[in-house]
Amino acid sequence: MPERWFVRSIAVTLVAIVLSGCEKDPVGPSGGSAATGVTTNAVPASIAPSTAAVPAPPVPEPTVPEPTVPETTVPPAPAPPRTPPATAPRTTVPPAPVLPAGPSGPKCVVWLHGKGGNAQAATTVGDRTDLRPGGNASGWGGRQWLYYPDSGFAQVRSIVAAAIDGAGCGRVIVAGFSNGASAAASLYCRGETFGGRAVGYVVDDPVTDASSQGCRPAAGVKVQLVWTGALEGQAQPGWSCASADWTCQGGTTLGIAAYQAALGAAYARSPNWGRHSPDPAPAALRTWW
Repeated sequence: MPERWFVRSIAVTLVAIVLSGCEKDPVGPSGGSAATGVTTNAVPASIAPSTAAVPAPPVPEPTVPEPTVPETTVPPAPAPPRTPPATAPRTTVPPAPVLPAGPSGPKCVVWLHGKGGNAQAATTVGDRTDLRPGGNASGWGGRQWLYYPDSGFAQVRSIVAAAIDGAGCGRVIVAGFSNGASAAASLYCRGETFGGRAVGYVVDDPVTDASSQGCRPAAGVKVQLVWTGALEGQAQPGWSCASADWTCQGGTTLGIAAYQAALGAAYARSPNWGRHSPDPAPAALRTWW
């Protein structure tokens, strides 16, 4: 058959090629020597397992982190304190105090006469009412003010209060002359206010007796001492009032220096200096209202 011949022909050719290669290599195809013909059954290098050491898998080098310098956060500098702009201090003006309402009624001056005087009718001078009551005792052909002892003082006070009430007076000034001045000083020093209506007392050329001793006036009540100097030569300290029939609390005079010290008011010179005569318009009547 032509196919078999062809296959056989190819096989022969292959054998011849193999044998031709064996003659050139002294070592047998199995790894033995050609001279000895010993077959070593050597495995071709291409398929024999390698006896070389298998290299160890690479060990990864440790990664040493680079040293890092810790970041230092510097806080921002604090802002300087704000200084408020200078301002002028506020001055708080307190409200004006609310004063209690004064007594209603006209302004009145109660004149206390000297020894031997008498009561007179009330008169009006501008917006002021002048009252002139008579004293509580007789003296020198008329009336006088007997302001001691306590019973006499109570009578004097009662007469003055009745005059004020009768005229419906509001604010009142009591102004006395000579014996009446000593009576006014007694009312002042014993703290009489006639129910809060007394503004003050004018003591005009008084008999300088004990009426000013232990003086304790009411708070806020004023006093004005007027002196003519006419009595100074006679009314020396310790002079007996009975020798001239003067009405004196304590029986003797103190003298003007001791009297004004006890009263707590230095005297003002009278416009009638040198004459024992009343001042018809004391300064208090212009300024105390």
